[in-house]
Amino acid sequence: MSVMNDLDLKLKEAEEHLYQAQNTIRSIRELLSGHEDESQSKNDQTKRDPVEDKVTVRKILAKKSAEGYTAQVKELLHKFNAKKLSDVDPKDYEDLYYSAEAIGQ
Repeated sequence: MSVMNDLDLKLKEAEEHLYQAQNTIRSIRELLSGHEDESQSKNDQTKRDPVEDKVTVRKILAKKSAEGYTAQVKELLHKFNAKKLSDVDPKDYEDLYYSAEAIGQ
């Protein structure tokens, strides 16, 4: 009988370890899925809207032109291989904006 009791005790211990391992795996999965949601959220925040960016760049270029820097604005567009704003690659809008902002300073 004592052998059976020992075996029963070992089986209960093994079941407890298995239960704890399953809980640990569940917790890790929850953490990872939460982390993926955060990563996705961060990626969504870093995505830019090219239409909004184009409007913003157009405003700064118009402002600089109205301030008398039309030649510098045209030269800046030329640096971006463009004759007009619609010729500029949307991925360059941010650089164009900051370059335009520096005109006249």
